[in-house]
Amino acid sequence: MHFTTLLIEPPGLDSQLINLMLAPEKFRVKSVECGPVAWNLILDSDPPDLVLIDTDLPLNGNVRIGASQLMELMSSRPGWKEIPRLVLTSDSSTSIFQQSDKTNVCSAILKPYDPRRFIQEVCNCISKSLDAHIREVNRQHIQLGTKIKNLANIKSQKEIKESLGSILTDIEMHFDFEEKFMSEHYYPDFIEHQKGHQQLYKNAKMLIDEICSGDRIISKEKIDQLSINVFDGVEDDKKYINFLYKLLDSLSNPT
Repeated sequence: MHFTTLLIEPPGLDSQLINLMLAPEKFRVKSVECGPVAWNLILDSDPPDLVLIDTDLPLNGNVRIGASQLMELMSSRPGWKEIPRLVLTSDSSTSIFQQSDKTNVCSAILKPYDPRRFIQEVCNCISKSLDAHIREVNRQHIQLGTKIKNLANIKSQKEIKESLGSILTDIEMHFDFEEKFMSEHYYPDFIEHQKGHQQLYKNAKMLIDEICSGDRIISKEKIDQLSINVFDGVEDDKKYINFLYKLLDSLSNPT
């Protein structure tokens, strides 16, 4: 149950302290020491679970990239813009906090900071993101179920086929969404769950292809069968949701 963390912090005591505070059994920290290196990493790497960024980054050399530019870049990158960011700053003015509101920063901590508060804010930021993931998983389940149920109200064969194609795309995207998170967070039943996804997708596609090959209005029996094919792995989904709530529980006790 590791949470990947990108630390953008100049070398020194603060960087050492943060690496010590983030317990290795919960956090896997990648540290970069200046804006240009962080810029390239954001462009070329998968997003972490959390970004910790110091506003007091050195602006040396020919390429000068500060914290504000890095946060703007993250906000423009697919996958990165939703990642929670925790800002560390020695600026006691309100400007950095106002700027944080515009760049989706979950918290800003004024230095020097209490280590206990720092850890609590780290856990709070990840908890909010994890809670959002759980809500998104449930939203996708409801959306799929509603789309399948609404097939009964469609009379046009052309519209039915279009809706079935959209449902198949949604199924594939939903499975990819779950599997990406599972892989990144070492879900213990990932391989088994992935195999279940593959079989469910195969079953759903076969049924959709069969329905689309006919000319009659889709029957209630076919709609029910499609729903069963899509949601047949409900017990696996319950196990996954329980795993996510265990991750949340692990963050409620940060020490």
